[in-house]
Amino acid sequence: MNGTRVASVAGAAAVAGVAAYSSWQHMVSTALRVGERTDVALVLPLSVDGLLVTASMAMVADRHAGRGPRWSARVAFTFGVAASLAANVAHAHPTWGARAVASWPAVALLLVVELLSRSGRTGSAPSAVPSASVRPSAEPSPQVTPTMVGAADGLPSAAADRPGGVEDGPDDGQVDADLAADVEDALTAAARTIADELRAGGHRPTRDALGAALRARGHTVSTSRVSALARQMTRA
Repeated sequence: MNGTRVASVAGAAAVAGVAAYSSWQHMVSTALRVGERTDVALVLPLSVDGLLVTASMAMVADRHAGRGPRWSARVAFTFGVAASLAANVAHAHPTWGARAVASWPAVALLLVVELLSRSGRTGSAPSAVPSASVRPSAEPSPQVTPTMVGAADGLPSAAADRPGGVEDGPDDGQVDADLAADVEDALTAAARTIADELRAGGHRPTRDALGAALRARGHTVSTSRVSALARQMTRA
């Protein structure tokens, strides 16, 4: 224990001792004056001083634990100081000077405990270990290219017809147009095959028949697109 700690404890003990002695004398005298029995008046100050000691220790323990004083300890300490202060003032002579002198020990105790409960409080240091949820991945995510999209849909790749097997050309708009053309050609070819099969079976390639057959073979096509294909197959 260093010198500062010794001085702090000694000062707090002196203030607490003076406050307890003064409160004891004044509270016993006040209790006897209002007609309380002698044995009760002698032990009554123990309830107030015991409350103050318990609340003070709780607040100091909270400070050592690195957190703010709990509200219940603050309320208990406030009530104890208020009771001691009221007894001191009630016992003093009815002058401002006498009441100020009588109230000083309780006020000094309040200030000392407040200092002890707040001194040296520090906030919690942030953790130096990064969270697993924000840890960067060791492997980059795969890039989806137009070639992969075409292969996944079972459609011919636009990059497969280019010389040298270059997958990404300088013009992304041209790649998108080529993919759209491949999809249109695949739907048109499938619609033409279905229309020929319907005619061979003696049926007309209507919109409903064409759309049902296309969807049954795994093609995703809108109703408006089916209508356009049906008109095209009818003209053919």
